[in-house]
Amino acid sequence: MDSQGILYVVATPVGNLGDMTLRAIDVLKEVDLVVAESTSRALKLFNHYGIKNTILGISSYNEEKRSAGIIRSLKEGRNVALVTAAGTPCISDPGSILVSRCVAEDIDVCAVPGASAVSALVSVSGLFADRFIFYGFLPLKKGKRKKALEELSSFPYPIVFYESPRRIEETLGYVLDIMGDRKMVMVKEMTKLFERTYRGTVSEVIERISGDETRGEYAFMVAGNEK
Repeated sequence: MDSQGILYVVATPVGNLGDMTLRAIDVLKEVDLVVAESTSRALKLFNHYGIKNTILGISSYNEEKRSAGIIRSLKEGRNVALVTAAGTPCISDPGSILVSRCVAEDIDVCAVPGASAVSALVSVSGLFADRFIFYGFLPLKKGKRKKALEELSSFPYPIVFYESPRRIEETLGYVLDIMGDRKMVMVKEMTKLFERTYRGTVSEVIERISGDETRGEYAFMVAGNEK
């Protein structure tokens, strides 16, 4: 029986294409198939670095179904790379089902580390986050969002969240009401042209972004409960 292939979990830039690692470029060139959350973003990356390879789209809607075919390819000895739209796969993005299936089938899974919005935010936070909680995106429904914040409000460690431009002001309002006016740091459009960092208390950050016309993806960290 021929040896099985390897699934490479490859980090790609959060925004700035200059953050791509040399190893990631080599892996994406050498594997037999690249599985991507966003085929359009993968193509942009490929064109920038002269990468030519086959791309298979995967999403939270079809990951379960497509994982079976990918597993077959790996068992036949083909190497596969998994990339997300931006940053490190399987962190608030598709890929966890595929990785868990590979683990269950004794297929090697290898990390190709690089950019991550979580680690980038923590590194510039100034909140002494030697320990922190990563939550990611809060639930879409308002009731569940409030409940999640209530459950998190007693934790003594800083908490990292992601949020979309459509909900950021509303979510920060809930954070203020439920968790109180704690210190926080928030980065908009991380590593991109219009990157901006907001620091202060929750109420101060809300006031600053209310007059900000440019919108983008947000990552923010709220200080832990100091009581």
